[in-house]
Amino acid sequence: MKIIFALFSLMLLNLPIELHAQITEFGKIKKTKKTFVSVPVTVSDQEGHYISGLKKEDFTLYQDGVKQDIDFFATYDEPLNIALLLDTSRSAEEVIKKIKDAAKDFIKLLNPTDQCLVATFDSQVKILSPLTSNHQALKNSLDKVQIAEQGGTIMYRAVEQIAQNSFANVQGRKVIVLLTDGKDFGSSVTKDELLNQLEESDILIYTIFYKTGAGFNKQATDKKERQSKKARKRQKEQLSSIPAGRVVYIPTEEEIELLERNAETEAVDSLKKMSNTTAGRFYLSDVPDLEKVFKEIADELRQQYRLGYYSRDAADDAALHDISIKVKRSNVVVRARGKFRAKRL
Repeated sequence: MKIIFALFSLMLLNLPIELHAQITEFGKIKKTKKTFVSVPVTVSDQEGHYISGLKKEDFTLYQDGVKQDIDFFATYDEPLNIALLLDTSRSAEEVIKKIKDAAKDFIKLLNPTDQCLVATFDSQVKILSPLTSNHQALKNSLDKVQIAEQGGTIMYRAVEQIAQNSFANVQGRKVIVLLTDGKDFGSSVTKDELLNQLEESDILIYTIFYKTGAGFNKQATDKKERQSKKARKRQKEQLSSIPAGRVVYIPTEEEIELLERNAETEAVDSLKKMSNTTAGRFYLSDVPDLEKVFKEIADELRQQYRLGYYSRDAADDAALHDISIKVKRSNVVVRARGKFRAKRL
């Protein structure tokens, strides 16, 4: 009984493990070394309607083209562990209240057995509430969310910290919902380093890129115009103080706008790669639509399955392995992580 209990506990971890004793179907004991791989799966029809009621035998799982035994199967009844990760850099000042309100509505959608944490990032990462199923505590932590006084958007470091620290010993379904309006600035980890780490995890990441500034509302538009006038005034003052004959390059408004568009494109690309790597979703949303986005995420999480298998081949390497899943239904769309990398010991 102790061996069976130990095996079940280890099944829930996605890391290389050595099983000194494994009971075979014939009752014999053999030594083996395997990696347990957890694979969240979403199944829908061609119109995007989720398909529920599937059983373990409806799925076939392949690693590197080779069929694998499905050793673990869980339905959408399995509790969720969610991290709400909010960008509190200064650019979010005009919209932070609406973001907090939408996040509070999202918390109302959680089941009593679900757990959630609230964290923010700007020039540093702050955990405002650890994982808890206490909805009031989560709402109180959202009330404490404030815009940073200093610059910085260490988005990659924030995701890494949640994955490696907050979710380190958490079993079951793990989800990060990341809201931001800009690209990373100042992280100690690069985008590629983070993506490699995510390939080693079974965390789903839903990224939401929301628009601020002129596209948000009249108040934001007016403020941006006031800031632009002040900037032009300062620019004239600075130019008047430059000694005659000295050459100074001042970018045009068109060049500044081009730089901002390029930064936005880079931010969107990073967020899409995080979501695609983990089989989550990317959303491009205006702030007033965040409540709808949160509801879509909650609905999808309620319709997911989780498969697990032991990978013998990956136990001794850190190579990238392909994963594919087939379902015994016609005309369905299956979304799951397409690759995994065994954790380095």
